[in-house]
Amino acid sequence: MDGLLLAGQMLSLTAKVAVAVLLLRAYRISGRTSALHLGLAWLFSAVVVLMDALGHEILVVVFYSVFSAVLFYGSLRFLIEEGQVVLKRPWMWALPPVIGAFYGLLLGNGWESTVGIPYGVSAFYVFLAGVTIASAEGDFPTARRAGIALALFGLHEMDYPVLRDVQWFAPIGFTLGAVLTVLSAYMMARMVLSERFIGTKPTVEVKPGVKLLTRKNYERVVEGLKDYPVLAFLREPTPFPAWTGYMLTAVSGEMRIHPTNLARMSEIVSRYLREASNQDVTGVVVIDGVEFLVTYNGLQPVLKFLATLRDMALVNNALLLVFVEENAWNPKELSMLKRIFAGE
Repeated sequence: MDGLLLAGQMLSLTAKVAVAVLLLRAYRISGRTSALHLGLAWLFSAVVVLMDALGHEILVVVFYSVFSAVLFYGSLRFLIEEGQVVLKRPWMWALPPVIGAFYGLLLGNGWESTVGIPYGVSAFYVFLAGVTIASAEGDFPTARRAGIALALFGLHEMDYPVLRDVQWFAPIGFTLGAVLTVLSAYMMARMVLSERFIGTKPTVEVKPGVKLLTRKNYERVVEGLKDYPVLAFLREPTPFPAWTGYMLTAVSGEMRIHPTNLARMSEIVSRYLREASNQDVTGVVVIDGVEFLVTYNGLQPVLKFLATLRDMALVNNALLLVFVEENAWNPKELSMLKRIFAGE
């Protein structure tokens, strides 16, 4: 069993270090902070394996709690980057495993309170991290599979405090843990290496700037961008496979945004432009349905929203295209709208 245990530990260590390297590489390419924190989490998990091999049970609990906390924080950052949640101070949601571990070590009495319960809490947060990643909306199957594998890994880890003394389960638990570790690492690697996560450089060249266009020019303009990785907010389904499109609608669903959720739209645009800039690509954002946004939010909030997008585009050397129905605006409103895009 000792030889099998050592082989399993080496396999687990190799898988965790490998996926950490891939995640950190994905961070360097895409600039997505979720990749950075997920990569750091797997490095902490590799340290857990080392501490376990050296027999330092207390350090196993400490580093496992840090692993689960950073992993859960990375999963929250992932959903924020995907524009699916808006959280202030998301790191606060990831603190319970670390707090529980140190509370148990400082004030606990006996194995259950110093090791068992903190370990179980940390494993539960690994499970939550998997569920969080798997909940990603839209066409992101690799993320869903990675999340499911991670959730299963967390569920298995939760049985350790209960079944650690059951002799007949030891080889089963050991084998299952090794398989789920490798599976989770493999699926996570698939996720961060996907085009959906890191993106690819387009072959079409576009010039940065900000443009206010009339709706009658929509078909002509977007046809020239049909093969470009455009980020679009539209009143109809996305017209081209190369685009990442969100439908502006009060009906909930995947890749849909409620017209009052301007903050989420801003976050999505900000992340997209950062990723494009990191990849040395000119980001292109298309907004169609401004009148619909005004109906739900009023004129001034929408003007401020468009002014923010304009500044984002200029700072990131991107192209912002906003289409409006000219007849839907009175002269004063149209003048205010044009001033935003003229930079006045």
